[in-house]
This record gives sequence, structure tokens and C-alpha cells, in this order.
Amino acid sequence: MNPDKQHAKLLKLQAKAQNCLSRDEAQKLIKKAEKAHSKLVG
Repeated sequence: MNPDKQHAKLLKLQAKAQNCLSRDEAQKLIKKAEKAHSKLVG
């Protein structure tokens, strides 16, 4: 995948996480962030 795209996705997830209020929403964001990070790393 395109590293720039994955980095942008991580930044968007970070912004959403800062405004997150529920635990369930936070867990979903964490899963998405881990997936995007794994694509960045390799």
C-alpha cells in the first residue's frame, strides 16, 4: 500500500480518537490504527 495514504489514515484516526467518548468506539479505532500501522511497517 501507499505509505502516504496509510500515514494520512493514521492521522485521521488520531483526530477521531481524541474526540472519542465511548470505550467501544475507542476499541474500533485502535483496531483500525493497528491495521494501518501494520501496512506501514511491512
